[in-house]
Amino acid sequence: MNKWIASLIAGLVLVMFFSGCMSKQQAANLPPEPEKKVIIQKVDKEDIRQVMREEKLLYINNAPERVFEVMGEGIAPQNTISPAQAMALAKRAALADAYRQMGAKLYGVRISAKDTIQDAALKDSRIVAQVDGIIKNATITNMSFQDGLYRVRMELKMSEERWSEIFSY
Repeated sequence: MNKWIASLIAGLVLVMFFSGCMSKQQAANLPPEPEKKVIIQKVDKEDIRQVMREEKLLYINNAPERVFEVMGEGIAPQNTISPAQAMALAKRAALADAYRQMGAKLYGVRISAKDTIQDAALKDSRIVAQVDGIIKNATITNMSFQDGLYRVRMELKMSEERWSEIFSY
């Protein structure tokens, strides 16, 4: 039994020795392994646009432009010095309202609500609406002032490509 185990171990050692051995001449005749190169390339948005234009199967642009339109309203305050001041303040309020509405359309509105209940009855209820966003290149298409109410119509034109770039998430 000991001879059988000793011959088995000797056989395994010989197999391992001959399977892993290679002469220097044999190693020199083998073609060298190609070096693996790692290429790091920065891709910017313009490169992606170019690929999208070239690869028509990947990108089909049916609607080249989106138009967003809002109507802002502002009321002239009662305690103004002159009608001109009332009109200017109403205009500022209407513009702020139009920008807020545009932001709500583009970015959405965050709503926070809190209710306080005491003795099984609603004691206090607070709702806060918040809009965060940046509005650029909006155009005022119409303004009017009538009966103390200033109205501003605002629109924002944006290419489909730009829309996807900013708001696709």
